[in-house]
Amino acid sequence: MPNHRDRGYALLHKLCLMALVFIWFWVCLYLWEKWEYPLINLPWNYALVAVAGLVVATFGTLQNYGSFFIKTGWRRIRESVMKANFQTALMAFFVFASYFATKDNETSRLFLSFYLSTCWPLMIGSNFALPGIFKRLVGIGSLKRKSIILGEATALDGLSNWITRHSEHGFSFEGAFSTTQESPHTIRLPWLGPYTNLESFLSENKIHQLVVIPDRNMDDWIPLVTDLATKNGCRVLIYNALSGFFDSRLVFVEESGRQFFSLQNEPLESPFNQMVKRTFDLCISIPALLTLLPLSMLIVKFFQVFQSSGPLFFRQERVGLAGKRFVIWKFRSMTHDSSGARDEAVQASPGDSRVFAFGKFMRRFSIDEVPQFLNVLKGEMSLVGPRPYLAEHDYLFQRDYKAYRIRQFVKPGVTGPAQCRGLRGEFTDPSLVRQRIELDFNYVGNWSIWLDFEIVVRTVGQVLFPPKSAC
Repeated sequence: MPNHRDRGYALLHKLCLMALVFIWFWVCLYLWEKWEYPLINLPWNYALVAVAGLVVATFGTLQNYGSFFIKTGWRRIRESVMKANFQTALMAFFVFASYFATKDNETSRLFLSFYLSTCWPLMIGSNFALPGIFKRLVGIGSLKRKSIILGEATALDGLSNWITRHSEHGFSFEGAFSTTQESPHTIRLPWLGPYTNLESFLSENKIHQLVVIPDRNMDDWIPLVTDLATKNGCRVLIYNALSGFFDSRLVFVEESGRQFFSLQNEPLESPFNQMVKRTFDLCISIPALLTLLPLSMLIVKFFQVFQSSGPLFFRQERVGLAGKRFVIWKFRSMTHDSSGARDEAVQASPGDSRVFAFGKFMRRFSIDEVPQFLNVLKGEMSLVGPRPYLAEHDYLFQRDYKAYRIRQFVKPGVTGPAQCRGLRGEFTDPSLVRQRIELDFNYVGNWSIWLDFEIVVRTVGQVLFPPKSAC
């Protein structure tokens, strides 16, 4: 869960983007008038609608704001561009929806296109620069936030790199106390002695924060230390020593009045979030079943009759939520194996002889996936989620990739975070498979309805302009 500082950064980021978008609209309007191009009608309407689109685009998309600070330059640029793409697309949708809804024939569509196209680099630059600006501004005001750290000597040595990084965020470590008479060896801080000297040190120095590292003997000293910190107005941070044993970040949860750590954040554990996601699924799958499915059934059957006779649908067992197996529905894109001798677990590859001519077209443009809206309607799948695999593939991935089954904490999807980025088709490159699985993990831990919406929008682009890996 983000801390209050990161949530505050995210809120400031959104407010700055809204202000920039609003001000930039009037700058563009001034330039438009100066260039003597046709003026626009209802300028306040379009300015506010653009801001509304940005509000929707940024809602829930900055929840991991703190992680942006520790990313490398190229990863920051990539993330800034991805956010700008989504933000500008939503703004364009809102602006042109307003244009057509109001039947505003007096407004120049060229101006609206000019405004939105110039907003895109503005969004990229702002998404990239604002975190660094906030960090520097807050850091300047926090230089006097003096801190000390207390723990076992070996534990202090193990945190020397973390202390260096933490100092860059505005905290100035004054030194370290140890819980024994032994002094640390590699830590780059003054050793202030055993914790028994803490009371006198706090009374003589203005300390803002005390970082505590628990150890096996903490029952002897931690009540005294926390009492002294409270008495002297120190903020206490208790280091989670368990985090070093796990690759993923531990998540604080509360169950039946007791406090626990979990290895995975799960937004879809919330019944409200489940209801929102299910509503989103039905709002798209029901219209798709009523419109797309009947028409596509006629077209697909027509080509199957002439190119590859056999059943219209292909059904196969897949692994879904909590490892439960279900039958997935697809349009048949391969020649029919009436004998049942063919191994259906063998993946299709480019130029596969089993795929008939129109079947290749269906697979490339994902037409064969349309019947999966039936699985969504039945509740076996969701519109968005990790793609379900065969049980045979599931076993291989579980063997080769640690914590693979985390992706089964949510329902499988018709599309997913990997597929909307072009990572689809045959499993040939282990690094790409790992990238798919990591995207699935990230989806499980950071789900929001806006993330689902973004993935759907990206998927539409992938369907219209399929990648080379689609086969």
